Amino acid sequence: MRKILISTVHHPNIMNSELINVINHLKKCFDNIYLSVSTVTSENIRDSFKENNINFITIPAHGAADARRKVLAFALAHKKEDCTYLYCDFDKIITAILNRRDEFITFIDNLEVENEYQIIGRDCATFLTYPDTWTETEQITNKVAADILKISHLDILAGCCVFNSKIGKTIIQNSKEILTDVEWPLICNQQNIELKYVSVSFLIFEYKYNQGRNDYSWQGYIPRLKLALQALRIFKNYDF
Repeated sequence: MRKILISTVHHPNIMNSELINVINHLKKCFDNIYLSVSTVTSENIRDSFKENNINFITIPAHGAADARRKVLAFALAHKKEDCTYLYCDFDKIITAILNRRDEFITFIDNLEVENEYQIIGRDCATFLTYPDTWTETEQITNKVAADILKISHLDILAGCCVFNSKIGKTIIQNSKEILTDVEWPLICNQQNIELKYVSVSFLIFEYKYNQGRNDYSWQGYIPRLKLALQALRIFKNYDF
């Protein structure tokens, strides 16, 4: 089955030479690549995608969930045959290729899914590369998700997952929440689609590429606690 990468790009802090390196490796791993690129992303980066024949749409910056839904719809509209889709945030793709390339390529080479939604999380050592403002707040959501979905040691917030075309269409028909890392598995669970989980070592945090706001300050807890609360509200919306 053809392997398709879908990803969202929002103003990454990356030199052109690094970006070309990432693109070249991705083109070897995947049969097709589909991106949504926010309007605040530099023209140079968009030009690099054009010059390397990467399929992308330019969208207003209305949040990660909106961008993920749009890139999934974009990819499904262009691929009529059944395919395996890997979604991964582009900043994590960058760190994977530049720092853990062999692990990433091996994972893609061995990637096989049938009628299932695979949550891809961070193993324990990789999780601890993230700032405390991330890990301490994400543990709340991960604990609740593990209890609800009956998956032990679950990391649901890594921004990475795998599914086939049929499941992708089910997601698009039902997705509306602000936190798709949580919502998409819940949609699948509600639709009796099998959930599987695997943890990996390539989704590491590197400040240059993955930084948020106030990552190492107490103020960084504020938006991330809000995300945890949004996740709990989504669980409640699905009648758990």
